[in-house]
Amino acid sequence: MTIPYPKPLFYGEASDEYPAPFLGYAYVPGDFPIGLTEERRALSAETLAKFLRRLHEFPVQAALKCGVQQDHRSLTDIASRKVKLEGFLSKVVEHLSPDESGVIEAYISRLQTDRVETVNALLHGDLHFKNMLVNENGIVSGIIDWGDLSVGHPACDLSVAYSFLPPYARGVFFETYGGADEETKLLARLIAVYIPVLILMQAVDDGNEAIAAEAKSNIMRALSD
Repeated sequence: MTIPYPKPLFYGEASDEYPAPFLGYAYVPGDFPIGLTEERRALSAETLAKFLRRLHEFPVQAALKCGVQQDHRSLTDIASRKVKLEGFLSKVVEHLSPDESGVIEAYISRLQTDRVETVNALLHGDLHFKNMLVNENGIVSGIIDWGDLSVGHPACDLSVAYSFLPPYARGVFFETYGGADEETKLLARLIAVYIPVLILMQAVDDGNEAIAAEAKSNIMRALSD
């Protein structure tokens, strides 16, 4: 891989002392990308694109033979995700400004596609700012939390082009990645809104203002062109 990730070093079996199996991983240094400037974010466009291209090129059949799960979240079902998003939004709307909620509601109302065609690739499956690390220059230096590793639509991971990167860096990102059709970009943008809304809900419950603010900025960035 072109970006460091936690590599398992130790495997522990369940015992009377600890009733579940567990893994021990190599440490990946870095900080969460919270509060970065748009200029800093843009510096990672090519790095992220190369990483995802390499990941998505991994042979799907080989991944499935290794026990990787096939898409269990119905990623391509936009209609049901839209309904869920509307429900989530109603729970956090009081934590959004009128402008923020207006932008999100307008986006949802414009979303008329019900489903996109199935495409299979090996995915990280949960690529957002809480699972990314950056170095002192704000450049992505680690990808963590691979618990949702799966086979499914690459738009799931490509959502970072919208949630993490500023609009002017997306062209370089997709050019380096190798291109993406309009259906893929449509789904990627939806997931780039959907996941930060979930994170915002959790941050509100936890009273974590920094995470809530970052989630909101991710949503607004995803909906900017």
